[in-house]
This record gives sequence, C-alpha cells and structure tokens, in this order.
Amino acid sequence: MKLKNILIAAMLAGAAINVSAAEQKNLGAVKKPAAQTLDELLQLVKQNKIRQTNVNKEREATFLRERNNQRALLNQALAEKKAEEDRMERLKAQYAANEKKLSEMEDSLHLKAGTLGEMVGVVRQVAGDTAARFRRSIVSSEHGGRFTLLEELAQAKEFPQIPEIRSLWEAMQTEMTEQGKVVKFSKEIINTEGRPETRNITRVGVFNLVSDGEYLVFDHESQDVKQLTRQPVGRYLNMVNPFLGASSGYAALALDPSRGNILTQEVKRESWPERVVNYAGPVGAAIGVVLALGLLLVLERLIVLLGLRGKMSAQAKSSTPGNNPLGRIMAVYLANKDDDVENLELKLDEAVLKETPRIERGITVIKVFAAVAPLMGLLGTVTGMIETFQSITLYGTGDPKIMAGGISSALITTVLGIVAALPLILTHSVVAGISKGLIHTLEEQSTGLIAQHEEEAGA
Repeated sequence: MKLKNILIAAMLAGAAINVSAAEQKNLGAVKKPAAQTLDELLQLVKQNKIRQTNVNKEREATFLRERNNQRALLNQALAEKKAEEDRMERLKAQYAANEKKLSEMEDSLHLKAGTLGEMVGVVRQVAGDTAARFRRSIVSSEHGGRFTLLEELAQAKEFPQIPEIRSLWEAMQTEMTEQGKVVKFSKEIINTEGRPETRNITRVGVFNLVSDGEYLVFDHESQDVKQLTRQPVGRYLNMVNPFLGASSGYAALALDPSRGNILTQEVKRESWPERVVNYAGPVGAAIGVVLALGLLLVLERLIVLLGLRGKMSAQAKSSTPGNNPLGRIMAVYLANKDDDVENLELKLDEAVLKETPRIERGITVIKVFAAVAPLMGLLGTVTGMIETFQSITLYGTGDPKIMAGGISSALITTVLGIVAALPLILTHSVVAGISKGLIHTLEEQSTGLIAQHEEEAGA
C-alpha cells in the first residue's frame, strides 16, 4: 500500500513537473533541474501548484482587463455613431432650409430681372454666334484669338457687365470694317511640306489670302494659314501678281464669297490631261494611237506633195524632163511625139494614171482614221455606260460618286474620238486638195501637149 502511494505520488510529481516545464517554456522561464528525492518531489509539487494558481489568476485578470477595454471601445463607437446620426439630421435640416432659401432667392431674382433675362439670353446667343463666325473668318488669320472672350461671354452663368457688352459690339463693328479692307501683314504659314514659313500676306477683306503670286487658305480648325497643295486654274491664278503689283486704282482678282470653301474645292478640279489619264482607259489610248498615226501620215503626205508641187512648178518652166510626175509626162510626150494624136493621147493618159496612185497614196488611210476615231469614242461611251450600270447593280444609286467614274470614262472617250476626228478630217481635206491639184496639173499639161502636137501636125 505504501509502495502504491509512492508510485501515485511520483506520477503526480512527474505530471506536475511536465506542466511546470510547459508553463516555464511559455513564460520564457529558465528550466530547473528535476527532483532527486521524495521530499524534493513533494516540494516541487507544492511550488508548481502555487505557480499554476498565480498563472490562472493572472489570466483571469488579463481577460477582465481586455473585456473592460472592449466594452469601453464599444461604448465609444456607439457614442460616435450617435453623434454622426445627430449631425446627419442637422445637415438634412440645413440642406432643406438652404434649398428653400435658394428657391426663394431664384424667384426673387426672376422677379427683379424681369425682361433683363431675355436680354441676357440674346447677348449670350449673339456672342456664341459671333465667336463661331470669328473662328471661321479670314480676319482671324491676322488678329488671332479674338473669339476667346466671346466664347467665355457665351458660356458665362452670371449677368454680362456693360464693358463685356461693349466689347461684343466693338468686335462686331471691327469685323464689319475689316470686310472692306485690303491689308498686308507678315505671318508664319504652313507650306506644302508641312513646315512653318514666314510670308508677307495680303488679305482681301474676308474673301482671300494671297502671297507671292498664289492663293493661301485659312484653316479655322487649327487657326493656321496654309499653302495650297495645288493652285486653281490659270485664269484665276494669273490675276494675283497684277493685283499685288498694283499701287493705285483698281485691279481684278477672283474673290471667294464662301471664305475659302470654293477655293478649296476648286483646286480639286481635274485638268483635261488629268481627266484623260484617269478616265480614258484602253479605248482612249487606242484613239490617241490612231490620232498620232494619222497626223504622222498627214505630215508625211504634206511634205511629199508640197515637194512634188514645187518640182512640178519648176518643171513647167523647163523643157528638159526631170524626175517628177510632170517631167515623166513630158518624157512620154517626147518619146512618142511622132505618133498620131490618138496614140499619143492614150500614152499620156496612161502616164497620168501611173502617177495618180503615187500622188494619192495614204490619203484614203487618213480618211479611214478620221472615220474610225468617232466610232472608237462611241465604243468607249458604251463600255463606260456598261461600267456605270454594273456599279449601280452592285452598290445602288445612293452615292453618285460610285457612278461618276464610268460616266466620266464614257464622256472622255467620246470627246477624244471627236477631238481626234476633227484634225484628221481637216488635214485630209487639205491633203486631198493638194493631191487633186497635182493630178489636175498633170491632166492639164498632158492635154496641152496633145493640143500642141495637133497644131504641129496641122502645120
């Protein structure tokens, strides 16, 4: 029994030692050596019991302190919530009072303003319209930024003051005055390469800007003066330099009443060579080939026939036959002058017939070219209309630009055919007239030779 009690005490002491060791480890205490005897073991058990009791008391005290702190924090949060709720109620009441007061003040403002409110609306509308007009006006190229104050006046919420209304009136009067002036000033422009360049510019009212013999355009979006990538046609461009060089009196100049829009569209107009290149197509090229070949043939025939006419004129004054149609006719006469009249007449007619194809060579080809050119133009017209109808089939008639290409091709080839036919017809008439004149000269000379032979035979 005693041994059993000793074993139980040892087990309890071991458990107490383990608990104490764990507590010392948790509390950062230094580990103490184990008991060597039963008395030491009993002493350790008592000490651990006291220590465990202290630890539990300390835990309870910590828990109580934390609970009190949490309760204090909760009370503080509840107090702050209550204060904010009270503040919210006060702000709501103040907001409602302010809304009511603001409504009363607005009603009072409308009553006091009366018809002045309509005047203010008119001022703002006029200021806005004037600012938009000034932004697009060519005068702004010389006096930049003059629409800024007007835009601010148009967007202002408060009533305009007398000086602001005076400024609006003065700006409108200035624009009216500048419309009738021709002013020279220096300004940086944007050239065709996109680089700034300083130019001496002449402003013609609110219509045109010209400089160095060319027109300039004012870009109201960027408020820059830009050089046109391409100038208008010559009849307008040729007026610029005489106008700039005039020192007194009047000088003609093409004005753009749309303040740049017509000029911008005019420079997009295609010249006739550009239209031919863009719309003539293969048919136009073929017409050009026909015209070139016809004119070359005409040139060759003119050179040959005029040369023959000169030689025949010289031959008519000489009795010695030369290497020309009339000389060959005379050679036939001299070779057969001893024959009778009928035989000689046949010989001379044969000689004239031999010379006729040489003189008329190529004239028929010129006539064919003159007849074929309009037919080729008609062919281009038909193919252009076919292309137009195909575009209508694919895309409909909503956009006229889709059909413009085919219609332009049809009309350009028609014009080219007529243009090719006219000079060929005229030159054919000239060449045919010269050739007929030469043949008539040969026939006349041959008839004269026969008459001369009859006279000699009768004598």
